[in-house]
Amino acid sequence: MRFTERVAVVVGAGQGGIGAAIVRRFASEGARVLACDKDTLRLEALRSETGEAASTVRFHPMDVGRSEDIRRMVETALGAFGKIDILVNCAGISPKKQFLEYTEADWDAVQNINLKGAFLCARAVAEPMMAEKYGRIVMLSSSSWRNGGVAGGIPYGASKAGIIGLTRSLARALGPHGITVNAIAPGPTLTALTQNWLPDRAKEVVAQVPMGRLGRPEDTAAAAVFLASDDASYITGVCLDVNGGIVMG
Repeated sequence: MRFTERVAVVVGAGQGGIGAAIVRRFASEGARVLACDKDTLRLEALRSETGEAASTVRFHPMDVGRSEDIRRMVETALGAFGKIDILVNCAGISPKKQFLEYTEADWDAVQNINLKGAFLCARAVAEPMMAEKYGRIVMLSSSSWRNGGVAGGIPYGASKAGIIGLTRSLARALGPHGITVNAIAPGPTLTALTQNWLPDRAKEVVAQVPMGRLGRPEDTAAAAVFLASDDASYITGVCLDVNGGIVMG
């Protein structure tokens, strides 16, 4: 119960299984959580999954691409819980096409959600965190920022590389205010998307992983709660790879 005095905001709480796992893990360790997602059906499914922890979790529909929605998210969290200690940015989209098939609109949509949205959310929570002289911001990148975005597509890989730069810049800017900023780069993870892989495709990916399996959403959730905990109070500006060794260094 490391987080009984903490408030966590998870953006993209319904995304790919990872956001939901992060919400459940924080709630199970005593945090009060505001779970945010554009997809209200996913939020309702998450509400039913949280079980006994549901009393400490509130659910808030929002579009991370809209500044007004982000402002209301902060107001909701402060109104319900009085403060924001932790932000986890999970929101992301990844349209998959061949390079010449991507349109300008595709590029803008991915950067707007994956990168600009992460920046806007971090900026929105920074002020209340600075007032408390305490904060933990965790960004979700991807192993695709290291290997050229093959798995998620070109705009996706670029956005996730941008998350690393954003994380490091924010860590330097916010460190003097008692706020750490770190990123997690999950590798191939067993989500609703990868469950639809053909058996041969799944075997091909697993064969590249030294640990011999796909990641689980709970693996990324464990990394998120570590980086948000006081055990990581002197860790900032890093990218923690959670990929079973498929990408190293």
